[in-house]
Amino acid sequence: MNTETASVQSVSRGWFVVGGVFSLMLGAMAIAIPCVTTVAIAKMVGVLSLVSGAVLLGTGLFGKARKHRILDIATGLLRIFLGLLFIGNLLTTVAVLTLFLAGMFAAEGVMGIFLALSLRGKNPAWGWVLLNSLGALVLGLLLFIRFPSDAPWAIGLLFGINSLFIGMSLIMYGLGLKQAREA
Repeated sequence: MNTETASVQSVSRGWFVVGGVFSLMLGAMAIAIPCVTTVAIAKMVGVLSLVSGAVLLGTGLFGKARKHRILDIATGLLRIFLGLLFIGNLLTTVAVLTLFLAGMFAAEGVMGIFLALSLRGKNPAWGWVLLNSLGALVLGLLLFIRFPSDAPWAIGLLFGINSLFIGMSLIMYGLGLKQAREA
């Protein structure tokens, strides 16, 4: 391995480890206050929808591109409507987000299993990636099974647990890059 490759790999390792530590801290906070985390996530989705809707609406009304002006205006109005709906009705937002999060965790788990199996023999941390993926899959299935009764606290708690799994996976993957043959 030449020095340029070693330098790039060292920087990459550092980013994986730093990202992992940040994810661990975020996960611990979400687990400590799951209902607050659930409300924060729901409100954030509403605000982001409003902001992105306003940008799209502005692009459609005042932008120079003419081909997709109608699509930008329609999408902008839809996002603004959904943002107002999400912010104004947290129960609906939490229910929608719970189902979305369940689907995301399940899909992340399935895709991660394939990734882990492709890393087997190439990176010694492939088992950590597999563990993270299995954890995400189980969390997704739990959300589907317990819906809607666990929705108020489940989003925050499961988001926190998943963040812990991702954090450990990132740290171990970054540390494993030192011995990896191919990343």
